[in-house]
Amino acid sequence: MKDNIKIFGFSKNKRTYYKLKFSQIEETEISSVSGKAVFDFLWIDGSDFETIFTKILSSFAAGGVSEAITIAAPFVDKNSYLTVYIAAFIEYLAEGTDDKALAEFTAFMGSDFAAPPKDSAHYMMNFINAMTASIEQKKAEIKFYINDIMKDKNGSLNQRFVNYGKESKLFDFQFDSHFDFESDVIIYPLETMDDVIRFDIMQMLANKIKFKPCKCCGHYFVPGGRTSSEYCDRIMPGETRPCNEFGALKTFDITHKNDDIHKAYITAYRRMDSRQRAKLITKDEFKKFGKIARAERKKCYNGEITLEQFKTWLDDFR
Repeated sequence: MKDNIKIFGFSKNKRTYYKLKFSQIEETEISSVSGKAVFDFLWIDGSDFETIFTKILSSFAAGGVSEAITIAAPFVDKNSYLTVYIAAFIEYLAEGTDDKALAEFTAFMGSDFAAPPKDSAHYMMNFINAMTASIEQKKAEIKFYINDIMKDKNGSLNQRFVNYGKESKLFDFQFDSHFDFESDVIIYPLETMDDVIRFDIMQMLANKIKFKPCKCCGHYFVPGGRTSSEYCDRIMPGETRPCNEFGALKTFDITHKNDDIHKAYITAYRRMDSRQRAKLITKDEFKKFGKIARAERKKCYNGEITLEQFKTWLDDFR
């Protein structure tokens, strides 16, 4: 095993753990349900990566490693891969961005990363752009192969993933490892970002973690809690709430798209929701409206009141 390994992986209780041993950062251990990080990683927008790395660069310039870590803190719990990228970037900055540090960072990032020329104008901003481009390429590769694997119905899911190891290193699950008697786990040294990702995918398959497409956004996710969950807990671009909060409502909308009673109800519901988010009414007032409106809707479905009476009631409830 090489002496300069900075990331070690292990699995316990169906979770993937990463132990980060970067020289400039306090030793850290992060974890998530095996496989969850890969699907959540695909969701993070490239502009978010760019913003995070730019903030870290500015804070490092102003106050060194400690300030960079402080600025990075709110992001490190969002995704294990994001945390690894952040730690590697801070390490690169702390080691002086010299040729040795660049060579190590480039090796860690992989063949899809190309640093800008050292003498180029705005070198560090171009460096961040190169990092973001590398991450986006990595995401595209993962999406492409996972979609292919899920379309291919020949063999078991595990076998399909293993077969794609011939095409992409992300699905090559051959690792060096050793048993740690103190921790009672098998430890895997991870040299590159590809190693970090493929180790997590391997543990997802080994732990038989289920994943499925969200019925709201259509992207794959690992259900938290009940495996029967139909919606992920991520927030789609342009939305303010996660799929699992409004996904059922969206599905209900589709089912009732030609239902005039439901149309009247949902129009009023969205109007009141907008008023609540604009703080024109309180959350309690919004909840009260929802409870009474559902009761009135039921009356309308049962023929106790007409559609026009229901619409009038909704219009009057302001």
